[in-house]
Amino acid sequence: MKNISLSFKVGLFVLLALLVLGYMTVKITKYKRLMFMRGYEISALFDDVTGLKPNNAVVMAGVDVGTVKRICLQDGKAKVFMLIKPHVKIRKGAKAEVRGTGVVGTKYVEIIQGTSPEFIPEGGEICETTSVTNVDEVLSHLDSVAKQLDDYLRTERDKWERITKNLEKTTDHVAEISKKIREGKGTAGRLVNDETLYEDMKDIAKRLDRIVAKVENGQGSLGKFINDDTFYQDAKKTLDDFKTLVADLKAGKGTLGKLWKDESIYQEAKDAVERLNRIVKKVELGKGTLGKLINDDTLYKDVRETLRNVRETSNTMREQAPISVIGTAVGVVR
Repeated sequence: MKNISLSFKVGLFVLLALLVLGYMTVKITKYKRLMFMRGYEISALFDDVTGLKPNNAVVMAGVDVGTVKRICLQDGKAKVFMLIKPHVKIRKGAKAEVRGTGVVGTKYVEIIQGTSPEFIPEGGEICETTSVTNVDEVLSHLDSVAKQLDDYLRTERDKWERITKNLEKTTDHVAEISKKIREGKGTAGRLVNDETLYEDMKDIAKRLDRIVAKVENGQGSLGKFINDDTFYQDAKKTLDDFKTLVADLKAGKGTLGKLWKDESIYQEAKDAVERLNRIVKKVELGKGTLGKLINDDTLYKDVRETLRNVRETSNTMREQAPISVIGTAVGVVR
């Protein structure tokens, strides 16, 4: 029993030793870069570094230039401390991005070199950063896009179904109309099937051909109008005369030209208009004979009274005329 108990203890010790050795081997392997690598430390502040772990690579232009040393939380953001190889110099204005080898692959920090002539010193910080892309957000966004696309396709499908139904109805209507036309129904059917219309159109075309032929031959008024050169010559002569008349007007020749060019006529007309305005104003004010005739009401009353007296006198004379005639006749008899 003692030998068994001792063997058990030895075996258990050996097992624990192997486990510890394995654990230390993994740890040493994981952090050997930090243990044996030399360089200077810089940092960068990110909004999100999901998937980024200590000892992950720091890369510039695809070349391994350092290692992620540690990650801590600062003011709600992730601050990443990086150990950069001594011979690698990072210029100020550089940009740090968290990237991955795949959608869910190992994350690493990529540094895009700056353009400043100055370099980031040990303990410095890269100010411009781009956080890691969250796979869940990407998948959520893709899901949203898929839903929008599905809604769009569903809407388009419904639209095309309505268009298809409308086309089917239109096709049925067209077929019905075509059938009626073939049967000679309606105006269109008669136009298509009635041969007399064709004959009439053919006869009209023949008459038009004869009319055009007569016009081309100079027959009739229209033919003479189109083909007679004398009309063109007369029109040209008239146009030349009109041009000459305009030139004479501009030169002040003739009566019309003098009226056009002579400013004294304009002045006389202006004076006449002014005099006429003065006369009209006097008439409106009741001045002069014409003004009194237009504006004086007493003259109207006198004329009206005179006309009334004339009418009364005329009526009296008509009434007395038979008596006078009788008296005259009696005197003659005596």
